[in-house]
Amino acid sequence: MIKEIESGNWKLIKLNFPNGDMVGHTGVFEAVVCSMEAMDLQIGRIREAVEKAGGVMVVTADHGNADDMYEHDKSGAVKTKADGEPKAKTSHSLNPVPCIIFDPCYAGEYSKELNSGLGISSIPATLMNFLGYDAPADYDRSVINLN
Repeated sequence: MIKEIESGNWKLIKLNFPNGDMVGHTGVFEAVVCSMEAMDLQIGRIREAVEKAGGVMVVTADHGNADDMYEHDKSGAVKTKADGEPKAKTSHSLNPVPCIIFDPCYAGEYSKELNSGLGISSIPATLMNFLGYDAPADYDRSVINLN
């Protein structure tokens, strides 16, 4: 990925880190912490490459799982299996997922106040805006407001 960013050959690169979802489904807390730490290191390396290239990095997800790995009863207590271990949650969490924009060359071309209450369907319009295009009218609105 870093080599591709450094090449300057791309206007847009999409990358999926499945760690939080796939490892989160295991319900193994230590594995999730390890995978999240590894992902954090890699995102940091990519951020440095994006900054050197004068690009913009948008980080988001379509759902969470590592943030809520166990099933809960109505009181909020973690449900356990017969052996006393926590029962892994196989569904995705309903917690909001952040949208993080890293733009080291920001020069006021959009508002720093991101539109809130939007979802993953707003990312295509956002990426189109960063690429210099207006999103089609039937797209969900961008998370940024162009100035």
